[in-house]
Amino acid sequence: VDIVLGPLFSEEVAAAAGVTRGSGRPMIAFSSDSQVAGNGVYLLSFSPEQEVQRIVSFAVSRGYRRFAALLPRSAYGDRVAEAFKNATAGVEGVTNRLVYYYPDSATLDAPVRELTDQDARRQALAADIARLEQSPDSADQQRLAEPRARSLLGEVDFETLLIASSGGHLRALGPLLRRYGVDPEKVRYLGTGLWDDPATIAEASLMGGWFPASQPAVGSQLATRMQADFNVRLTPVTSLGYDAVALVATLAAGAGDPAAQFSDEALTNPAGFAGVTGIFRLRPGGLTERALAVMEIQPQGATVIDPAPASFLPPLVH
Repeated sequence: VDIVLGPLFSEEVAAAAGVTRGSGRPMIAFSSDSQVAGNGVYLLSFSPEQEVQRIVSFAVSRGYRRFAALLPRSAYGDRVAEAFKNATAGVEGVTNRLVYYYPDSATLDAPVRELTDQDARRQALAADIARLEQSPDSADQQRLAEPRARSLLGEVDFETLLIASSGGHLRALGPLLRRYGVDPEKVRYLGTGLWDDPATIAEASLMGGWFPASQPAVGSQLATRMQADFNVRLTPVTSLGYDAVALVATLAAGAGDPAAQFSDEALTNPAGFAGVTGIFRLRPGGLTERALAVMEIQPQGATVIDPAPASFLPPLVH
């Protein structure tokens, strides 16, 4: 054995690494837990830290400054929270608000109420209406008489909302957020790689939302072949297995003995590699850096609004 692919989960990677490191063999595993990376262990996985940095920095480039995040109280949610704080820190004029929810909760009303500061907004709305009703200014009276004015007077204090969720929780949040005063025409929804799923992309309440993903056209040919030959849909996760084998095949085709073919220097080639998940490169610390596109959910599906960089050289900056 010259190189090991797998295992999948952090506990397994940590256990297997004791063997591979002892024998001087590199391992390309699929866990997303950065704590098990390094010293000969490379994680060919999608990093929530990179995803959050990509989507937040893109939103900042589009002029957004007031950010909020609704995250699960979990190891994944904690990583997204830390990345969210780092991505918004130090950017002039940017503010953030962070609220957790418990994934096993029967209802998400309490965290959404906290996120939207519902009680304080109701009080502020009542005070605004009372002030306008007492104002002799005709402009104030006209404003009060406009349709929907009484609900628009107390809008939420954020203009983007990062939702690190998928499945049933995500589908339940759309109408719930609207009920608590989050207008999707005024607040831009942001997602992580969890959104890169057909069911999420088809969710009507998320129309106009942005999320990071691999450049879609890269794996389209393989996706067509897998569907035709095996009736299997290519997903971001299953693509990792293909890319891992393709990476090993590419390195094995080079000249030299296996020790040189699969050396740390070869694995961490700064130019990176092209895979069905887009271009990527293994970093000396064991993590994978990816070129990510920004997608927008539209009625016809997810559309690229900011393409992934085509090269890591010069160094990739988001």
